[in-house]
Amino acid sequence: MKKSSVSTIFILLMLMVILYPSCKEEKTVVPAKVPDNPYDTIDYGGNVPNDSLDPASFVGIHQYIFSTSCAAPGCHDGSFEPDFRTVQSAYNTLVYHKVVKNDDGNNFEFRVVPGNSSKSWLHYRITTDDNVLGRMPLYDTLSQKEINYIKKWIEDGAIDPFGNSPVVATTRPSFFGILAYKDDTTGIRFDTSRTSIIDPMVFPANTTIEIWVGLYDKDDNGGFLPASNFTYNKYKISNHLYEFSDKVEMPLSVKPAHSPFYGPNPFSPGEKAPYYHYFEINTANFQIDQRQYFRIYTQDADHSSPTEIPSSGSPIYLLTYFSFVVK
Repeated sequence: MKKSSVSTIFILLMLMVILYPSCKEEKTVVPAKVPDNPYDTIDYGGNVPNDSLDPASFVGIHQYIFSTSCAAPGCHDGSFEPDFRTVQSAYNTLVYHKVVKNDDGNNFEFRVVPGNSSKSWLHYRITTDDNVLGRMPLYDTLSQKEINYIKKWIEDGAIDPFGNSPVVATTRPSFFGILAYKDDTTGIRFDTSRTSIIDPMVFPANTTIEIWVGLYDKDDNGGFLPASNFTYNKYKISNHLYEFSDKVEMPLSVKPAHSPFYGPNPFSPGEKAPYYHYFEINTANFQIDQRQYFRIYTQDADHSSPTEIPSSGSPIYLLTYFSFVVK
């Protein structure tokens, strides 16, 4: 083949390559239709609506105050009560929940008393100026508006997260003091031998001791009721702080309803109170220097099972208060 012919063929091939794309059918890509947003049609009148959560409701108080200012690590995060980790735990450890710490006059019974902020320990703790006790939160300060929200929730009845009014739980038997005498109430008094409230009563060896436990109940209005109508009435002794399940129950002696022993109230010096329940031990039956713990089991008319005083869930100082040692 001649050289000129080869050149001609090469040129024609190149033109075909260049012109080929323009000979293909051109395809147009149509974008898919974006679905309509139903909220685009709402007219707010130029104003975006505020959060509808009422800041004076319990859910609002928990979200805006308790969870942010109080549930800090090492504080009310489940380390101790009140437990502000969740709405439910916060409510259940506040409303009609017995106080553990109190003021000098023991003026508070519950952390929150629905309808009465002045009787609510929670309100006192967030408003007190007592430098020893300290205002809560310890490392923060609530604004007056936040305090007002909490107060309004209490005064409005401390409504629960579901809009229900709380009901006070039926109180179980409790105690107000322990006395111990040699032989009987005319003998030497030994409950005063404690070094402090967390220390045991000290009893002499080979001695008969009468231990009296002051018990009481409360009516629906919080009024004091004597323990003369309690039933069951047993006690146990153990040399271990918590191991009572395998110990033998022994009967408490109970004075007649009309003739209690009026003895001193250890927590209210100078006052007398009615004691109905007591038991007797001989210290010869116990090992020298071994601490002994005891618990009371009694039942009121409002409950179908006995109440253990103190229980394993009681504060440690109550568990140790119910103890003695033989020297």
